[in-house]
Amino acid sequence: MEKMVMDRVSCHVTAKCNLRCKMCSAFIPKLYEMGNVPEYDVEEIKESFRTYFQLVEHVRLISISGGEPMIYPKLAELLEFMLQYEDNFTKLEVFTNGSVAIPEAVLEVMAKSEKMTLFVDHYGPQISKKIDEIKMNCDKYHIKYSIRIYYGENAHMNGWIDRSFLTEKLSDEKAKEHFKKCFSNNMLTIFGKEIVYCPQSYVGYRIGAVPKEDILGFSLVDEHSTIEEKYEKLHKLWNVEWIPGCAWCNGLGIYENAKRYVPAEQVEK
Repeated sequence: MEKMVMDRVSCHVTAKCNLRCKMCSAFIPKLYEMGNVPEYDVEEIKESFRTYFQLVEHVRLISISGGEPMIYPKLAELLEFMLQYEDNFTKLEVFTNGSVAIPEAVLEVMAKSEKMTLFVDHYGPQISKKIDEIKMNCDKYHIKYSIRIYYGENAHMNGWIDRSFLTEKLSDEKAKEHFKKCFSNNMLTIFGKEIVYCPQSYVGYRIGAVPKEDILGFSLVDEHSTIEEKYEKLHKLWNVEWIPGCAWCNGLGIYENAKRYVPAEQVEK
């Protein structure tokens, strides 16, 4: 079995968040409204990555996201665990919304590797109030960081896009068109035990907008599957030509002149 080489993989550690963004791509306000806000067990995530690196020789980028990862209580533990696979990835980035202080334990772990970086979405001084503190601590611990501006005239991508789901399923032909143009192609994502091709369609499943049968993925920790069987599943997942979940997608801004919205506009908690 020749191990695979991948461009990127993402890991959602929690759907819990301190913000309630009106047009959140993870539909956090909806999950709170439903009373179903998943937070994934760190041991399950570790086991998923153990299996992942049995199948994948190297991945360029690992992204840790949420929700807000900084309120995930086991983030430092997970990052410490990932250090043992440092030779197997080029970069590991951790996302944050700039409104939460970075826990000292997280700073201490990230300081151990030049491959770890903090990716900060800056939603303006009224929301991302911890930007200066984050920059100061990153400089103190010699941690690389990147700040993406999401407010004012130079807001990234001119603002957010509507990520809501369709109520009527598209034809396979139109779904394939979406897939070919989508910016998130080949962004496999780990949700606890599961690895799925498209995080957006999986989020749609969590809020009841996308049927489970239209989600492409499998369990990395399935005890009834051999490592060879998991390899075949992962190889097949990585090389799909399209996914059924695309038939519920509104296009995610892939078409010209897609309307843009004010980022991180808050709704009542």
